[in-house]
Amino acid sequence: MKVPRLNPYYRAAFILVATAAVLVAIAVLTDRRDITTAAVVISALICLLTGIFLATLSRSEPLDLQYVSLLPVQGCINLCRICVELGIQGNATIIPKGKNGRTQTMQFLPVAVYDGASLPSETFVSSSDNAGVLFVPSGDPLLREIREREQLVIPQEMAAIKDLIREIGVDVLEVAERDFVNEDNEIITVTMEGYRLIRGCKDIARESPRCCTAISCPVCSLFACLLAEGTGSVVQVERCSAQPDTGTVTTVFTLLP
Repeated sequence: MKVPRLNPYYRAAFILVATAAVLVAIAVLTDRRDITTAAVVISALICLLTGIFLATLSRSEPLDLQYVSLLPVQGCINLCRICVELGIQGNATIIPKGKNGRTQTMQFLPVAVYDGASLPSETFVSSSDNAGVLFVPSGDPLLREIREREQLVIPQEMAAIKDLIREIGVDVLEVAERDFVNEDNEIITVTMEGYRLIRGCKDIARESPRCCTAISCPVCSLFACLLAEGTGSVVQVERCSAQPDTGTVTTVFTLLP
């Protein structure tokens, strides 16, 4: 049976309280009653108060990211397998809210290539111009939660959208140590360094790189939704590559005309 690990903050608090007890014991046993004893007692009091603050204000141990990173893995793989069995070979495209009268941002996975035409509301699209599967993107729950909790307003300028993606990845979700967003005409590249959920990316890519471009994980899908709603354009996921050795994930999006 695995013994649960003690929260490091509680461990530090315990050490400080124990140190305070040792210092008090030294002061009592030596019984010098001089300036040195006073300094020892004051040090013990400081250790005791600091330990109490650490124990009181520290939060519980955070979730193990090795486990958390695996939560969306099998769902992405399964849905990708189903789409492949249906003969769907296109890349994921995010259709923003308001486009063609839509009331919600959606993801369309075309059989081949999406030409930007208006789509019906059915899940299985089979029209003369386009065919594929239409569903809610995996990043939608994150987007709704951030919109509600952080009073998110998605800007319309590309420079502000790039800053927003960096802020959400690093400061809000805290899934990466650094985010870099580069723009080259209609191509947007998002690079996350020190990505904390890289284990999930590794397992999905091991199944097939196709999974990442067809059924993006919630984080990459969230970035695509931000780009789509901010620019008002359909966003296509072109490529997603993970480097587990360096903890870097690079995702390339294209703004479709």
